[in-house]
Amino acid sequence: MRGLALRAGMFLSGRLWHQVERAADRPDVAQRRVLARLLGANRVTRFGVEHGFAGIRDPAAFRASVPVQTYETLRPYIDEQRRTGARALTAESPLFYAQTSGTTGQPKYIPITPSMLAMQRSEQTLFSYLQFRACPEAFAGKALGIMGAAVEGRLDSGHTVGSVSGHLYRSLPRIVRSRFVVPPEALAIADYDLKYLIILRLALAQRDITYLGSPNPTTFLRLLDLVNAKRDVLVESLATGRLDALDALDDSLRQSLARRFAPDHGRAAELRRLPTLTFATLWPSIRLVTTWTGGSCGVALEAMRKKLPPATLVMELGYQSSECRGTIALSAETPAGLPPLHHHFFEFVEPAGWDDGRPEFLGLDELERGKRYYVLFTTAGGLYRYFMNDLVEVDGFYRRVPLVRFVQKGRGVTSLTGEKLYEAQVIEAMRDVSSRHDLAATFFLLVADEQSSTYTLFIEADDGRPTATPSMALDLDRRLGELNIEYEAKRKSGRLEPLKVAWLRPGAAEAYKAVCVRAGQREVQFKPALLQYRKDLLLRFDDFVVV
Repeated sequence: MRGLALRAGMFLSGRLWHQVERAADRPDVAQRRVLARLLGANRVTRFGVEHGFAGIRDPAAFRASVPVQTYETLRPYIDEQRRTGARALTAESPLFYAQTSGTTGQPKYIPITPSMLAMQRSEQTLFSYLQFRACPEAFAGKALGIMGAAVEGRLDSGHTVGSVSGHLYRSLPRIVRSRFVVPPEALAIADYDLKYLIILRLALAQRDITYLGSPNPTTFLRLLDLVNAKRDVLVESLATGRLDALDALDDSLRQSLARRFAPDHGRAAELRRLPTLTFATLWPSIRLVTTWTGGSCGVALEAMRKKLPPATLVMELGYQSSECRGTIALSAETPAGLPPLHHHFFEFVEPAGWDDGRPEFLGLDELERGKRYYVLFTTAGGLYRYFMNDLVEVDGFYRRVPLVRFVQKGRGVTSLTGEKLYEAQVIEAMRDVSSRHDLAATFFLLVADEQSSTYTLFIEADDGRPTATPSMALDLDRRLGELNIEYEAKRKSGRLEPLKVAWLRPGAAEAYKAVCVRAGQREVQFKPALLQYRKDLLLRFDDFVVV
């Protein structure tokens, strides 16, 4: 029955794909239609009236009538609609809000309207079809997917706070959801160490996992660390059907999960015999991993690849955030994806023009291969000309639509002496140097110290021990100079001190993640900025340095 449902779903998803293909032939026409639909639906809102939505007929008029927005400029409208129910930003009332961290210290509450949720559901269906097309073997067994919870809390207005991915998962047909190892209720556990332990217990009971999915590959590295640290506890639980950690949960959740913990002496014996526990040894049938592959996540992904079965493909999860999905990957092992041009209105601006205060806004049909742009979204959730400080790059085209990949946050730039070092350059340099030194790093962070004009690389090795040679700092310093001529010039002139390397003891990355989550970042979507000023650090990494 599950196989029949899967094939029927893929047939329907194929029809969605054909609609996108038609739009990709005329992206300018498709984008004008999307803009007209979004403005028409919200012309009577306070924001729509104030900005003349009723009189806007084309993208040029839209740009002339509506200034670029950030969350802080939209916050008064979002708060008014949330607290009073007035149609301040969207004609539709939001179903719930997705919480993420804000630049001012106050959380951002992203409104998720019925139309926006329907679009997200359609985009997820489309992505499932493209994954199936890329690797049908991944759909033959069970799926280990880790995402946010549908309900994470409530606001003072009574509205639910939750993740879009959690809502989409919870609303799947039961026959489809039965393929997933982790039930929705387990994703709502607030203590994520306990949550991961329970996820592992559920997953270890399965022999035929063929698919892994989660936004950040560090989540999977954390699971491997935990399964090795708690191996005896987990094997005993498989043998007995009990897990004492469940006692920390409320009765309803504990009973719900306990029903899934049947004893399996055979599986417990298998795990006792394994010399090492990796994804390859635990689940040799894994064929596809979907996760973020670019930006700061590329480092953790390279460490994860070494733990996977050799035949495993990796597919970019897509450039996405709480605000909206920015791309849909078309194939495996390709970082760039197709913007959902049939749902959202996209604008782009080159960094130089934006930084100089003379931006020239471009449409999807005006982008060039190899160039980088800041991206702005207009969505059904009431985000109009919304700037997220994200840099993307055009890697190619599908028909007439550019394929873009996330590069870095615009804030991922430091300059101690005028060198303007970019996070993307740091990532590329670390990738080259790690390969040269055969280094498997689970986490690193390059910190700029304005007091000493020094860059320090804090790094946590895969096995917890320093493995690179003493020349690693020199090689990284040299490679950064090759990628950034201003960095090289400042080093040669002595204005920048030599780069330093500080090795971190195991647990530093997790401690940093915990601090960031407490500060408002989403745990499953955690994506650290790998280039920061020392004054901006949320954690004192010096306390974790191996002496």
